[in-house]
Amino acid sequence: MFDLPTLLAITVFTSGLAGCLLLFSWLQHRRIFALAFWGSAFIIAAVGTTLIIARGTISDFWSIVIGNAILAAAYGIIWSGVRNFEGKRLSVVLTLAGSLIWLAACSIGPIYALPAARAAVMAAIAVTYALLAVLELARGKGEEVSRWPIMLLLLGHAAAIPVRIPLAGSATDPHPFHVHLLTFAIFETLFVCICAAYLFGGLAKDRIAARYQRASSIDPLTGVANRRGFLQTAERVMTRTRFARQPAALLTFDLDRFKSINDKFGHHVGDEVLTAFCQVATSLLPPTDLFGRIGGEEFASLLPDIGRQDALVLADRIRAAFEVTHHAVAAQPFTATVSVGVAISDDASLDLSPLLVAADQALYRAKTLGRNRVELSTHSPQSPSARQASGQAAA
Repeated sequence: MFDLPTLLAITVFTSGLAGCLLLFSWLQHRRIFALAFWGSAFIIAAVGTTLIIARGTISDFWSIVIGNAILAAAYGIIWSGVRNFEGKRLSVVLTLAGSLIWLAACSIGPIYALPAARAAVMAAIAVTYALLAVLELARGKGEEVSRWPIMLLLLGHAAAIPVRIPLAGSATDPHPFHVHLLTFAIFETLFVCICAAYLFGGLAKDRIAARYQRASSIDPLTGVANRRGFLQTAERVMTRTRFARQPAALLTFDLDRFKSINDKFGHHVGDEVLTAFCQVATSLLPPTDLFGRIGGEEFASLLPDIGRQDALVLADRIRAAFEVTHHAVAAQPFTATVSVGVAISDDASLDLSPLLVAADQALYRAKTLGRNRVELSTHSPQSPSARQASGQAAA
């Protein structure tokens, strides 16, 4: 026979420890405030559980009414933590709605008089909050964060909660009737506390890692992709383009006489010109097209599934829009221009590297022919296999 008081004490201790670990994690990563919600929820749940299992040594009001109200609040705080993690607005009323419903149910005599009825109300509250948390996580998107493990854990916990209904009153019974059911409930609670603390902490770590990944791929001045981010994403785009056997266009931009702008007006003005060009380009490019800064005043854009003429029209539209953009320095407004090189990929096996070479060649020609113009590559870029075949033929 197991020692019931010891198991219950371990359950309370595990919940409190999980909460402390989550709070400690929050102290290390203050920007992930959801960790504070989840840590507080586990500690509050430990307090509520302590009151519930203390029935017989304290009054029923504190054990039944207040203990379960605190436990319901803990479930609500977990749900609010998920909403906070997903960037949703929080509501104190909805967070405490479970506690208010529980207090209202306890004021109804027939419900309060029956342990099974009380347990059914509490189970409904806990299941609702658990399913709402799963729903919020399922709606979350836009980050490299794995939400499925914690979603499955919460779904499993929601399925196990109704098992506690027949156990109403067993926690204080020295010889409980549903021995195996009570054992399952206790160990399921221990399992959920340990796993939830680990998985909630994992969500936070995944988010931090995703933020660092984004930061390493973004140019801090202009906010567009840096060279590393552009090339990594462009390789994936080219892979999809080759698989779909679609054409692609690569545009390379170089701001004309940018060094003279820095020398004449200062680097802070040069930074403003770079930022202005990015704003012009991104406002004219479709949202699905890739744009990034690949050098000091050099930029590139990869346009999947676009024809030669459309790519040239878009490139010239960006060039013309930037040409009429005024940059003010004190009372001396001035304009800047950009040269554009365009390379088209009609080869389903074409890699990114030869396309970049062809676009750079076209850009160099635009520079030598007077700047502030768009030039199309006159040499069809070749894939490595095509270059190898041509080399063998020449040999």
